[in-house]
Amino acid sequence: MRDRDRLENELLELRAVADALDGSLRRFAAGDIYQNMDIAFPRTFDGMRKDFNRGLRSLTASLDEIISRTRELRSESTELRLSLHLKGEEDAARTAAVSAALASLAGVSNATRSQSARAEHVATILHNARLDLDRPRQAATAAGTTTGDAAHSLAQLKALVEDLRPVVREAALLALNSGVNAAQAGPASSDTLSAAKTLHALTQQIGTTLEAIGREADGAIQSVDASKNALDELDREFQAQHLYLEAAGTQAQALGEDARQQERELETIRSELGLTSRRIHDPDRMPHPPLFHLDAIDRAAAEIGRQADRFKSAGESYPPITPSPGSGRRSHLKLVKS
Repeated sequence: MRDRDRLENELLELRAVADALDGSLRRFAAGDIYQNMDIAFPRTFDGMRKDFNRGLRSLTASLDEIISRTRELRSESTELRLSLHLKGEEDAARTAAVSAALASLAGVSNATRSQSARAEHVATILHNARLDLDRPRQAATAAGTTTGDAAHSLAQLKALVEDLRPVVREAALLALNSGVNAAQAGPASSDTLSAAKTLHALTQQIGTTLEAIGREADGAIQSVDASKNALDELDREFQAQHLYLEAAGTQAQALGEDARQQERELETIRSELGLTSRRIHDPDRMPHPPLFHLDAIDRAAAEIGRQADRFKSAGESYPPITPSPGSGRRSHLKLVKS
């Protein structure tokens, strides 16, 4: 009889343990991992209860750590996405600035090219003007030479006039003497007297003409000298203008060369900026943009969160099942070894 009572007590304890394990395993299967098996077990089964609770606490701590790290990951992903968004805006602004700089450089390059063309055109005009200036300069030099020859001829003419004056005076004296002698000879020398008077009148007229020629020659010589001086001054001015045009042409060529050098440097800068801009937007440089990876990370974190939501918190646990001391069969959760 005593053995029967002891066996019934052991059976009741085993039923209580089985009911407690059944309830906890059902709650565990439903996703409640935040539970504790607080029902008192017999001493022989209390270690199993403690191991079960310890295992659940370890699993709960691991799951909480996973959820916490997942939330941190999503937070970091959000911050990184915002940072990438800001960086994208900065890159867009930088790209716009590079595009504006390229446009400005294109305008400056066109202006420099136009300046180079104008400088070459000015240099050509100055070269042609220098060539055209040679003809009037040569004409002025020839006119100066001709004027010098004319002045020399006038000087020789004046010298001839000066040489004729003594001859005319001598002829006038001879005519005067002949007339005096003829007048003293009487009527017989009337023809000689008439001829002497005529010759004397001619010598007087010739003297007057020589005086006029001398005066005109002096005036002509002065005019020719003045013209020659003016032509010499004009020749010097032509030479100075020739030098000025040559210097201006040299400066224009230098400006054109500087403009071409600036144009080459600007083209180099434009090429480098263009390469930089293309390198920034090169799809082969980054086949998968950062947002692609962030989207994958967010999807993985969301899946982890969805899987973690299957487990219930401690406040959502099922009520414990109280053991009933009956002899009937109970429907326990079957543990299948896998």
